[in-house]
Amino acid sequence: MKTYNLSMKDLNSNYFHFTKRKNLRSISEKGLMPKISFHAQSLEDTKKVFFVEGLDNLLILFDCWINVCEKYPHIPGAFNLGTKIRGKNKFSKWFINVYFKWTEINKLHKFVSYKYFDWFLKKYILLNIDIKENLDFSFNDIDQIKARGYDKDYLIKAGYSLRYSDLNSTKMDKWNLHTFTEHGVSSDKIAICYVKNSYKMSDILAYALTNTSLDIKVICPVLYGYLKSRKRI
Repeated sequence: MKTYNLSMKDLNSNYFHFTKRKNLRSISEKGLMPKISFHAQSLEDTKKVFFVEGLDNLLILFDCWINVCEKYPHIPGAFNLGTKIRGKNKFSKWFINVYFKWTEINKLHKFVSYKYFDWFLKKYILLNIDIKENLDFSFNDIDQIKARGYDKDYLIKAGYSLRYSDLNSTKMDKWNLHTFTEHGVSSDKIAICYVKNSYKMSDILAYALTNTSLDIKVICPVLYGYLKSRKRI
């Protein structure tokens, strides 16, 4: 598979997708296939390939991911049930708010989310994907989660943030882009990202943090909390 050396221009441009290292053989043969991930079964309706624009938005996505992991229920099936309830009546809103409040004070949730992100940094790699607007995707496409009619407060607690998400629009944000429905990315348009001869996600994270213009503490406070706990900042 081709390689791609990251540079300063990649902070705010070009498109990136991450995947497990063990998927490389399949990707080199078949490319990136559109799919609905396991955790999005109750949220997404159609198969797509997700990606971000630039490394700054990768940091924002990491912030959202850790935030979601902190809220993710440890009871099997509870997440799917919660997405169906959606806070449509007073009781369900009360129940969801109580649950979110509990996750804020329950140290186990934060511990598990941090350990998961440790694992993520060890097992995943970053791919550069050579895709084109209007041919492979559209910035005007709909974010199916935002379009489901959740309360804005629910979306914020579930991972979206007013710091980097437009919750007055159902359009995609640049940290959460996707291809057209059922549209994949062929292997000849994919390259493994490197920085200083390393493809490790932890090294790419360090490069992005060193060069970003984002105020991580303000824009990505959940990621900042993780980085501080791991003495990465």
